[in-house]
Formats: sequence, C-alpha cells, structure tokens
Amino acid sequence: MIDWKVPELSDMPDMRRAIEEAGVMGSDANAANIFLLREKYNIKIAFAAGALVRLYTGTRLEGRGGITFPLGGDTEKALELLEADCVEREKPARFIFLTDEQREIVAAHYPDMIFDTTDGNSDYTYSAEHLSQLKGKENEKKRNRVSRFKREYPNMEIRFSDEDSDDMLTGALLADMTCVEEKWFALQEERPDSSFLERVEIYEACKHWEELGLLGAVIYVADVPVAMTIASRTSEGVYDIHFEKCYGDYAQAGGFAVINKLFAEHLVEKYGAKWINREEDIGLEGLRRAKMAYRPDKMLVKYHSVKQAK
Repeated sequence: MIDWKVPELSDMPDMRRAIEEAGVMGSDANAANIFLLREKYNIKIAFAAGALVRLYTGTRLEGRGGITFPLGGDTEKALELLEADCVEREKPARFIFLTDEQREIVAAHYPDMIFDTTDGNSDYTYSAEHLSQLKGKENEKKRNRVSRFKREYPNMEIRFSDEDSDDMLTGALLADMTCVEEKWFALQEERPDSSFLERVEIYEACKHWEELGLLGAVIYVADVPVAMTIASRTSEGVYDIHFEKCYGDYAQAGGFAVINKLFAEHLVEKYGAKWINREEDIGLEGLRRAKMAYRPDKMLVKYHSVKQAK
C-alpha cells in the first residue's frame, strides 16, 4: 500500500523536482498550491516509483475527489502502484485533474474507464506576453482601466518581492499584503466559508514565503498599500497566480487591471515567463466573467474518471 501523508514544508523540494520533471502547467499541480490547500481538500501526497502522486478526499465537488496522475519518476510503475493501492484500500480508481495526454495514458491502463469534465475545474491560462502587453481591440477595456487608475493616482508605485529581495523589504511587503487582505475582507458584505479559508491561506503563504518559493507585488498610493498579488513558478516558463486583491475605490478605478498587467510585465522581464495560469473559476459566475474578460489563450481542461460498470 502507498504510504500517504499530509504535505509538509520539508516536502517542497521533492514536489518541485517532480513537477518540473513532468513539465505540467495546471494550478492543481503547483507545489505551493498543494501545500496551501492541503486542509481545504484533505490532500495527501506520496512518492511512488519516484513520481509525485496525490489523493484528495476533502470535498464532494465533482472532479475534485480522487487520485492524480503521477508527476515525474517512472509513470508506468507508479500507475501500477496506484492501482494496487486502490485495491488494498478497497476504493475505486478515480482519477482527477487529468490533462488530455494524461487521460489517454490512464485510458490505456483502464480500458473500461469513462471520463468527464466540469467547466469549473478548467484553468484559465494566458500567454505572459498577452497579459503584459494587452494588445488589440479585445483588450481595449483593460487598457482603459489601467490608464484610468494611473490618471486618478499619478503617485502610485509598485514594489516586488523576488527570490533575491532584501529580507527587510520582503518582510515589509508581506505585512502590506496582509493589510490589503484585511481591508478587502472588511468591505465584503457577504462572507462565504471560502473567503475565510482563503484568508487563512494568504496568512500562511506570507508566513512561509521563502519555503514555498513565492513571488509577489504590492501597489501603493501615497505609501498606502491598495493592491497585492501572490504567485509562484509551477514549471519552466509557467507561473501561477494564487491570490490577487484590491479594495474599495482603488478596485473600482482599475486596481486589479493594473496589478495584473504590471506583475505580468515583471514575470516576463525578470523570469522569462511564457504562461500565466489564473486558475479555475470553481463554477462561480463572477470569477468566470472576470477571467473571461482577459480572453484566455488556452483553457486547460481537466478530466476526471469513473470506473465503468461491466
């Protein structure tokens, strides 16, 4: 039986190695996400034949409960070990978060498997050049929002926290990120459970910033923090946006559009980013509209499987 365990900070280097080796771009396969969402989805991890495998049992949401495709290592051997583990645990083999390529490999192992998708589980992915430049008529509204914010707040500035940032600078930025979260949260008329969970995740991200390999930025207006973003690298050229916040009049004036564009520019210029993943909409209409407004270059569809009855 596979020795499943809750992911710990000490697992981050091995998780990153396996994910880099696999070269995937899904938000579910981002190492920082696996750690930060471990309680929300009751995530367990293991290394089977050198491959990172995950088990999700903390939600009844469609397509989010089951085992994942092995990342890195010996894929064929890892799939055999997963199959044996399901038999020993007396659980059906249910795969989640499968890409097109991964689905084909799983189908070869399980000829009687059927697959399905859920729109809310698909990742919105954009070329980094697209988000950093916002060219074309289709991005005109976003460019206008960026221009409006800069007109209304000509003294705005953005500060970045990078891998080579001074510790004092990073500490100040992290404090300001939580300040932005506090102000955003205070202005929410409705506070679903998800907003409380996200709040905990943001604080944990700032607490374990270096270990999680996070990058971020804060926008200031007259030295007041008004917007923030937190991200990390998934694999070569691929970066995942974990959190993005702006509040009040600053949000109405285009603060989200500004931090989105300026941070994308930074990822391209400093890290050579090719793709930016802005994650799923989880079936929430407001999130769907916001993500679609940026015209995703690729929707990363994720499949889940159900063993077909014979």
